[in-house]
Amino acid sequence: MPLVLSLRAGQDFYVEDAQLVVGEIRGDTSFTLMVAATGKTFEITDQRAEEVLPDVFVSAGDRPQAGLARVAIEAPPEKLILRGDNYRAGRVSEKEADG
Repeated sequence: MPLVLSLRAGQDFYVEDAQLVVGEIRGDTSFTLMVAATGKTFEITDQRAEEVLPDVFVSAGDRPQAGLARVAIEAPPEKLILRGDNYRAGRVSEKEADG
């Protein structure tokens, strides 16, 4: 079962340390997704899952809300997936703990 995130254009999520950013939301089940490190952009739909990183597949989820992309992510369970705000909050906590 995929992890499904509802994100607006410009919002991001991380798979491990790889940032992925939702681009243009083109319809109820269509949006673009960019891998920040490479700049590679994928057209994401509900028709098929795209492999955006090794062993990480993304498709458009169902039941969208206006202005939101439903990002359905399938990845091995050992891969950590976090919304961008949670990823950045964790990085700040690590820096504070270090010192």
